[in-house]
Amino acid sequence: MTKSIFYDPDRKRWGRLRILLSVLGAVVGSLVLFFIITVFVQADPLPRVLLPEQKRNLRALKEREHRKRPHTKSTHRKTRSSPSQVVLNTDEGIRAAYYVTWDAASFVSLKEYYPQIDILFPEWLHVLTPDGHLTGFDSVNHPFPVVENGIVHSTDDRVMPFLRTEKAEVEVFPLINNYETVSKQWLSSIGDFLMDPVARQTFRTQLLLYLSSDRFKGASIDFEEIPLKAQPGYLALIQELGRDLHARGLRLYVNVPVADKDYDYPALAAAADGLVIMNYDQHQVTSAPGPVAAQDWFISNLKDAVKDIPKTKIICAIGSYGYDWKLSARNKRVVNVDTNNVQESWLHARESSAEIELDSDSLNPHFAYMEDGGQEHQVWFLDAVTALNQMRASRDLGIRTFALWRLGSEDRSLWKIWDNPTEHNAEQKLKIVPSGEDVDREGYGEVLIIQHQPSPGERATTLDPDTDLVSSEKMTVLPEPYQIKQYGWKEKLVALTFDDGPDPAYTPKILDILKQQNAPATFFLIGLQTQKFPGLAQRIYNEGHAIGNHTFTHPDVSSIGRRYMEIELNLTERYLASTIALP
Repeated sequence: MTKSIFYDPDRKRWGRLRILLSVLGAVVGSLVLFFIITVFVQADPLPRVLLPEQKRNLRALKEREHRKRPHTKSTHRKTRSSPSQVVLNTDEGIRAAYYVTWDAASFVSLKEYYPQIDILFPEWLHVLTPDGHLTGFDSVNHPFPVVENGIVHSTDDRVMPFLRTEKAEVEVFPLINNYETVSKQWLSSIGDFLMDPVARQTFRTQLLLYLSSDRFKGASIDFEEIPLKAQPGYLALIQELGRDLHARGLRLYVNVPVADKDYDYPALAAAADGLVIMNYDQHQVTSAPGPVAAQDWFISNLKDAVKDIPKTKIICAIGSYGYDWKLSARNKRVVNVDTNNVQESWLHARESSAEIELDSDSLNPHFAYMEDGGQEHQVWFLDAVTALNQMRASRDLGIRTFALWRLGSEDRSLWKIWDNPTEHNAEQKLKIVPSGEDVDREGYGEVLIIQHQPSPGERATTLDPDTDLVSSEKMTVLPEPYQIKQYGWKEKLVALTFDDGPDPAYTPKILDILKQQNAPATFFLIGLQTQKFPGLAQRIYNEGHAIGNHTFTHPDVSSIGRRYMEIELNLTERYLASTIALP
């Protein structure tokens, strides 16, 4: 019988094969281990470039003589009644807040502090034309019709889904105003709309259709700069709209200025479920520098309001923001006024080494600084201390319901006293001051580097035992937000970048054009795409273009952790290095 050529009765070849397999297994295992280490452990991390900190050329101006799911949880609610069903200014004070779409910090603040908010007034709707049609603005500030051929277009895709997901006990009342966000002006042409019964009917019809598109509880009206001759039309609209909403079980809140004799407060209060008294802007963009809401001015307005408006119809709106008045070097006239959030005011104080003082007459924070060109700046703002003082004094007049203008601009320490401003030693809760939600950007260009992480500030306060108000505050440490350095800008020079490739349809055409024009570019490649089309990646490199790392699977980097991000970048880096043949 012929023996098989591979017959090995003594198993000698098996021993040698086993050694060979063991060696191969060790080599393969080492390669796999090396791959894992290089992907999960970045031996040579990308450098964290920190450019030298730049300081603006500002200097402090000496104070002149005195001038005349968060972790938070609501503690002010005492019942399970829906907020809009609670009688205003009873022992259970309701808390409201304004939300805007044009400041990303507004949504960040909402996510953090929504448990302390009962009623939300989102600035979503605008009346800008005499015909009464509703207008919205998209993320790039382009206007669009909110209602078109009976179809309602969404004005915000974040707030309502978020509140539903969190099962938040927040009632939403979309706010409608006549503010044109592009020109940043209140349109006085609102008068033509108000005096036109047909336009008012169009507005009411569109608004009711919009309110039926989601779980809204009613509406909030904020028409400003109304001509005197249009006041009758304004009152007629509020009365008509009040009947419309009440017939559907909805509520109506109307924002009104303080101490304005043009407004028929009693009649407006009778038609609406509440008047929101905007108790701020004593001095603003059209006035000389001064307190935004002096304490005595604030209280005087409330005393006048309770004479004309039932307390059960009053919501007192308080501010947390400020103004920066720029004065000419020659005659000290106002040449520009910036509206700043509180964090921006703190930043200007830090950059100019100016000391913030609580003005003893107005109890509003103030400081001044000088630019190199001789332009003087006067800065007044409202912070958590002013909120505490105003809320405490308001309660003495029987006002316990407040609204905050606005989410995203506020001194975040105010949330510590927002529920219980009369609590003993509440001012001590304001000692640690969280940084603002915004970002301090320095320089110009599309390349960003984080220079500083956010850091909290500290304040010291003094309480007047006779008035139970804070009479002085000192910011011993100013809070700082994220500081981002921008660079890369050069005059008359454009950097061409292409993301998310390589793409078999468009990348070759782009490369052909760049080659014809002798123009270099940077291609930020995705690992998975490069895996599919490695030849295109090689062509990009061969033709002299730069290649950037755009992660391997293109995840939403705002929703993943740092470790996941490192793996994405490392895996892409290793793959690109192994795929592209270097000369």
